[in-house]
Amino acid sequence: MSQANVFEQVIKHISRKKFEESAAKHRGDFKVTQLDSWTWFGALLFGQLTGHDSIRAIERVFCQGNRRMQRLGFSTVCRSTLSDANQKRPLEILEDTLQATLQRAKLASPHSHGFSFRGHVLALDSTIIALCLSLSPWANFRKGTAAVKLHTAIDIAGDLPEVSVITPAICHDLPVAREQFRFRKGSTVIFDRAYWGGEWFNHLDDMEVFFVTRIRRNKSWKVLECRPTDRTRGFLCDQTVYQKKGKSRSLSRKNKRYRGRLRRISYRDPDTKKKLIFLTNRFDLTVETVAALYKARWKVELFFKTLKQNLRIKKFLGTSFHAVKAQIYIALIAYLLVQLIRWLTKSSISMPDAMAAIGTLLLLREPLERLLGDLPRVTRHPPDSQLCLPI
Repeated sequence: MSQANVFEQVIKHISRKKFEESAAKHRGDFKVTQLDSWTWFGALLFGQLTGHDSIRAIERVFCQGNRRMQRLGFSTVCRSTLSDANQKRPLEILEDTLQATLQRAKLASPHSHGFSFRGHVLALDSTIIALCLSLSPWANFRKGTAAVKLHTAIDIAGDLPEVSVITPAICHDLPVAREQFRFRKGSTVIFDRAYWGGEWFNHLDDMEVFFVTRIRRNKSWKVLECRPTDRTRGFLCDQTVYQKKGKSRSLSRKNKRYRGRLRRISYRDPDTKKKLIFLTNRFDLTVETVAALYKARWKVELFFKTLKQNLRIKKFLGTSFHAVKAQIYIALIAYLLVQLIRWLTKSSISMPDAMAAIGTLLLLREPLERLLGDLPRVTRHPPDSQLCLPI
């Protein structure tokens, strides 16, 4: 049997049986005669990995009667039917596939979050994905622009998107997190001041979830206890505080205050002299660990950077909210597949390099272990062994 191409080796990590069960559950192929859900998914994934941002280009690849594509179960793709599928096909199919791929990536992840305590550590944030206002007027944002927003919480142990929610960019971060994000008991969530709110803090306490954030400037805190700190290392104070009654700009829309006690840690960076004040409900960690936890929040920014620079979420195949969400879900699935393959092949190359290699050589018949392995060493001849040409 001939060597499978790179695309075959990538898509084999998606269980077709589970995919079709999801398609049947959500009636993805109900009254469909030309483009089944599996082919729709394969065409979008192929376009995402190769960087094709045109339906016409994807159509040309899938309409040539390629035996390898047929062996994978893909039928012919026409641009009209693919465009219709992007507008109407149930997104729950892609959501189920995303969760299944995420669970498989978690099992293969060799990483730990690097801290001495147990429990998951998640970094919560959102990013803006720009759209064309004239083509997507439903996504009107501000100053004549259009955009959607990807809200996510990544597990910093493997940089995996634990939760992903897509909304119009006009939606604020805090209500989305409060209504749609659920975390496991004992997890530690790190977020910035965009998620500030007493009601949100109470909600995390009810789920028995820890959090680390930065404080907003206000005068509504009462100090209960002060613990000694090493000021030579930049830690100015370590206090136990609670929020006093009364109005405060830092409270949520419903003006609910946090009902428990919190830990306030003040830190001044010795190099930049910038002062940071952290707020957490974890009293069992050292001040150094709390500061390191908030520093790890930067991983979610690197995740967004990798997603935007290496996957196709700048130019979309459709203009509706449905089509945009479908393409972003496919981008997240592609990210998880590449991450999974890196771990299974024990590759040492970076995530952007792996995406570039797989995307460029997607139809090459080459084992992924060799494709993502170390580059061969180039032996250079010493200067005196070079040919001496006559003058």
